[in-house]
Amino acid sequence: MTNARVLRLAAATLVLIGIGTAARAAAPPAYAIALTVPLGAPDNRDYVTFDPPSGRVYVSHGTEVSVVDGRTGAMVGTISGLGLAAAQGVAAAPALSRGYVASGNTGEVTAFDLKTLKPLGKVFAADDADLVMLDPATRNLFVVNGHSKSVTVIDPATDKVLGTVETGGGTQGGAFDGRGKLFINVGGKGEIVRLDTAKRAIDARWPLPNCPSPRGLGYDAAGARLYASCTDGRMVVVDANDGRVVGDLPIGRVSDGGGFDPVHKRAFSSNSEGMLSVVDAADPAKPTSLGEVRTLPGARTMAVDPATGRVFLVMADTVADEAPAKPGAAPSFDFKPGTVKLIALDPR
Repeated sequence: MTNARVLRLAAATLVLIGIGTAARAAAPPAYAIALTVPLGAPDNRDYVTFDPPSGRVYVSHGTEVSVVDGRTGAMVGTISGLGLAAAQGVAAAPALSRGYVASGNTGEVTAFDLKTLKPLGKVFAADDADLVMLDPATRNLFVVNGHSKSVTVIDPATDKVLGTVETGGGTQGGAFDGRGKLFINVGGKGEIVRLDTAKRAIDARWPLPNCPSPRGLGYDAAGARLYASCTDGRMVVVDANDGRVVGDLPIGRVSDGGGFDPVHKRAFSSNSEGMLSVVDAADPAKPTSLGEVRTLPGARTMAVDPATGRVFLVMADTVADEAPAKPGAAPSFDFKPGTVKLIALDPR
């Protein structure tokens, strides 16, 4: 994931605005700030990961990972000692009392102790190791390697690489169905691939019309729907059984994260322009856009607590440094050093 300048298209007020679609609910949802947790430097930031068993939120930023209690906002600790590695995706393996951090610039996955947060060792996956996830079916780790166009499978009991699956395109975002299937966005080709986690092989490829660069991916297990957010301001909804496209909805621009709230039946896209797009998924056959919650420019990654619907975003204050490139255009912003923070939003 990139960490470039973003456009200031919205203020930090957390209110819902309409986005001009005919198919939308009469009463859009509102979200309130439940927690604000200052994290400070390093200023770069990437994935936000929520771990349901522990209630922890892992925020990857720079060369470390901040660990926060997702219900109280209390700081649990910091995973450091990653060397020059830039922290990206995080996964927890509670049965082994271990967690894992992917580092794109080294291609490694660093194991750490869940209690002490101390690093335990490293496993090389592939260049641009980005997202790491624990498969509930096989109990293996699956590392999504963006620019390497592959997925590396690791046995967390031994930290040995079991194999690599070539995807044929840049990989971003992923979701397990819990029954042995992994869904992954493939950029460039504009598709979702379905991977059999036991066989470690792709068994289906589903095109995403008009979505060459899917980024975030939310999964609704009950409704059997995949919500792929695209960088060009649209969300493509796919039947998780057969790959049929069942929806194409407007969202904010520069999407880089997605998620699903199974309690309130809502899909999300976190967009770098400073918007959290919300989609009503109560009827899997007719998903509808609800509008967008204003956040902050650069709030591009997110996580959801599946038990409460609380949404976590990582963001930073911005400072203006350039005039608009064209009259009427939005000014560009840089991030103010030392202002990285975790925000938790609760549905009202």
